[in-house]
Amino acid sequence: MKIGVISDIHSNVIALKECLNYMTNAGCDEYFLLGDFITDASYTIETLDYLYEFIKEHTCHILRGNREEYILWQKKAIAEGDTAALWRKNSASGNLLYNYEILREKDIEFFESLPITFTYEKEGYPSIVCCHGSPANPRELMQFYRDNSKEWLDRIDHDYMICGHTHHPGELEHNGKKLFNPGAVGIAIDDAGMAQALIIESVSENDRIVWKPTFLRVPYDNEKVVRDLIDSPLLEYGHWFTNSNILTLSTGRDRSSDLVILSGKLAKELGDYVWPNIPEECFERAASELEVPDYKR
Repeated sequence: MKIGVISDIHSNVIALKECLNYMTNAGCDEYFLLGDFITDASYTIETLDYLYEFIKEHTCHILRGNREEYILWQKKAIAEGDTAALWRKNSASGNLLYNYEILREKDIEFFESLPITFTYEKEGYPSIVCCHGSPANPRELMQFYRDNSKEWLDRIDHDYMICGHTHHPGELEHNGKKLFNPGAVGIAIDDAGMAQALIIESVSENDRIVWKPTFLRVPYDNEKVVRDLIDSPLLEYGHWFTNSNILTLSTGRDRSSDLVILSGKLAKELGDYVWPNIPEECFERAASELEVPDYKR
């Protein structure tokens, strides 16, 4: 049994196609799709349509990530008239706003149908807990060096867990249990031009079946992804955040989290600003300090 594991596509359908083609040719029997299908690259609708067709033709186990969760929160905020939570066309939330504006009703319904975690159980094979962030929260970071990763392995009643979200591939073993992370298909950190993913294969070891991981680095045309992103409305909608994504796609250097954190700190120095109402001047200063180029210029 071979299972292909995909996470953090971030609207990069070009990387996704290369990755799934590789997995199909490698003989994967089933697939785990672990969320963050959209935002950041410029192919949101193309990505979802490709996934819909793939899901029809293959056995897939799917959950939603924090990006899909954000979309559902925004829908709720609009329905409830919560104007403070509405996204703006700025570097804090413009990337999300653009995606929300182009999504179709069927896409929202698809996100609503997805769980945030599932347990894969098949007779004759070890069961696997799957999630995007953690089983309780798609936003929780399960970094291998953090205590929460070991704590979650202690909490689950299974020997294997697979999560995404961190964009850092690898594995952790703790008290006889294993945690795998496939990395990011769409925007890999420190791995420009590569779609990261994972194939787990059932093998016999010491008279029992175990899951053996093979971590993938599949090349794709990241230069086209960057060109199309520069030409897309995303640079207008979420200027500096989009620039930081272009930097990561081009070079592998990730500044997105630092950009958001530093911009928030600078905003507090100016006054009582609450996300997403962060002044653009704060993002511009943060981008300059973090050496994030303005690719539109």
